[in-house]
Amino acid sequence: MSRSRWISDLHWVRSRGQARGQRTRSALLDAAEALFFEKGIDATSVNDVVARAGSSVGAFYHHFRDKKALVYAFFDRVTAEFHATTQEATDPARWEGASIVDVLEGYLDFALEMGRDRPAFHRASLEVSLRDPTVHENLAEVRAELDSALTQLVLARREEIGHPDPETATAFALEQLRCMLSSRFDDDLSRTPFEGKSDQDFVREALASVCAYLQIAPRADQEESP
Repeated sequence: MSRSRWISDLHWVRSRGQARGQRTRSALLDAAEALFFEKGIDATSVNDVVARAGSSVGAFYHHFRDKKALVYAFFDRVTAEFHATTQEATDPARWEGASIVDVLEGYLDFALEMGRDRPAFHRASLEVSLRDPTVHENLAEVRAELDSALTQLVLARREEIGHPDPETATAFALEQLRCMLSSRFDDDLSRTPFEGKSDQDFVREALASVCAYLQIAPRADQEESP
């Protein structure tokens, strides 16, 4: 699907060290991320990571005390990148002249693209946060940061909202979209109404749903039949 013009230049902010040691560490984390998605965290061994990275066991233990330290380093890196990306994506200057529908469409487009690009983050988050309160809390803070920024962007355009309680309605609408996205990323684990449908179809119907709830007049292109 094509990006909206509001996010045409937006990309996930990736952390990359330039020094040789940092490049090795990044390669190990990249390998772990790929394996966490393919096999899950529990089924991924240190040897698996070393082999995928083309590194050595000695290099691994130079950078990480053990596998648990690797997992925490993975979450630290992704959450730091998520923070930087969120700041860039929700900068009010980026959305000057945009409507609420534009903002929400941009959010959905980018979230879907990044979910496809970084699938291990979603899977590993579910796997670890259920048993590790620290990771769970850190992920909750990341989500709260994005929710807060999106809420500010939407409520800065509250005159477009017909719902009598814009604050409550915005919170419910954003939670609805978040749950829809989560279900979309898990469609290989459970059947959903949009199984087999394109991301474009998903975005169109999701926007129609939240626009109806917020009582926002949809754009002409959102009213077109599929």
